Amino acid sequence: MKDAGNEDSKVYGGTCLCYNQDAHPHKFLVGSEQGYAVMCQNRNKKAEVQGRWGDESGKHHGPIYSMYRNPIHLKYFLSVGDWSAKIWSEELKIPIMQTRYHNSYLTDGCWSKTRAGLFFLTRMDGFLDVWDFFYRQNEVAYSQKISDSVLTSIQTEQNMVALGDAEGTTHILQLCPALYDQHLQPTEKEVMF
Repeated sequence: MKDAGNEDSKVYGGTCLCYNQDAHPHKFLVGSEQGYAVMCQNRNKKAEVQGRWGDESGKHHGPIYSMYRNPIHLKYFLSVGDWSAKIWSEELKIPIMQTRYHNSYLTDGCWSKTRAGLFFLTRMDGFLDVWDFFYRQNEVAYSQKISDSVLTSIQTEQNMVALGDAEGTTHILQLCPALYDQHLQPTEKEVMF
């Protein structure tokens, strides 16, 4: 994709895409090889860059492998790349939160579909990390070794998590109620962000 609004007219290599019709029917997010989060708009069957996050500070040190909008608060999104994950707002060009640097490269991530402040990260060393931003922002709430292989993908649905690894194995986990039941945290939706 090409940034037509920039006088330097930079070309970005896209590594991942996040589209949510509820957020913007003609806009989508792209993670770039250069570590920037980029918002594009589809006009005349051509993607035009509308904004770029990480210019001032906060861009990833390498490619972004995963971008995911918060399904409850759509103007916030998660980017996963290098050794960290970052939470961004469409209104700010720097991250509003960044995880500590992990010992292992991060490979994927996603938000909980039922809790506004909970997200999951997969790592190259086979671990799944659960971050509960509602309760603590500086450390992992729960970490579990899932595979001896690299975890490559993750998807959540209500009280279940599906993980894929580099060997082609799918791991399906059932979550405890604290990790999916929004009724246990009645003010989380209003308090988050």
